[in-house]
Amino acid sequence: MSGKLMLALQRAVSDQFTQTDWEELGYETGEHDYITGHQRLMRSLYFGDEDYGACVFQALRYFADHNTATIEALLKRKKIRFALENDAPELLQGLGLTESHVPAMPSGSITASQVVERALADADHLLAKSGPISCIDRLHTALQGYLKELAVRAGVAVDDQASLTQLFKLLRASHPKFQHLGSQDKDIVRVLNSLSNVVDALNTIRNHASVAHPNDNLLDEAEAMLMVNVTRTLFHYLNAKV
Repeated sequence: MSGKLMLALQRAVSDQFTQTDWEELGYETGEHDYITGHQRLMRSLYFGDEDYGACVFQALRYFADHNTATIEALLKRKKIRFALENDAPELLQGLGLTESHVPAMPSGSITASQVVERALADADHLLAKSGPISCIDRLHTALQGYLKELAVRAGVAVDDQASLTQLFKLLRASHPKFQHLGSQDKDIVRVLNSLSNVVDALNTIRNHASVAHPNDNLLDEAEAMLMVNVTRTLFHYLNAKV
């Protein structure tokens, strides 16, 4: 295993793995005795000790030397894949493990307020930790804040109570960058109209089918990931356009 992959896996496992994750991995790969018998690994995790990261390195080196199937099993776990997608996408691509996820916005790639940056960071963390349904509320907050910032920076008057749907409509109608959309203007307008429907749906889903509120009927994982991907796509487009 390369040094870069070792470092990326150590960060992902140290940040994401719970005791249950370790137990499951052990039973799945036949390494339960090693994991539970490690002198410090589980105890260090439980108490949040400073040497936990070093213990994770020890375990990863052992797996790499004695049971590479365990490394493969780690790479298949969703929370590890999501974490690596954000932290080291080039490694996943080199291993042929890139999934059909729109990448997160790289840190510092957009000019945004601390609220927006925090919401994006929280969304990426929740996606890796708990899955797509858990991060929809934070993506909604980040997108709403970002749309408002873009409008204000362009001198467009904004109602403080404007909804996500209203902000996107206002931005398209009043921001100078959206008045000319290139040689295929009519087709791009059609795409943006479709994205308007997505933005409106995100607003409804956030309120009625996410963990932002105590909703009984949540989105299934595939549909939640669809909303994550579409929202990230919109972030990428807005960042490139303005």
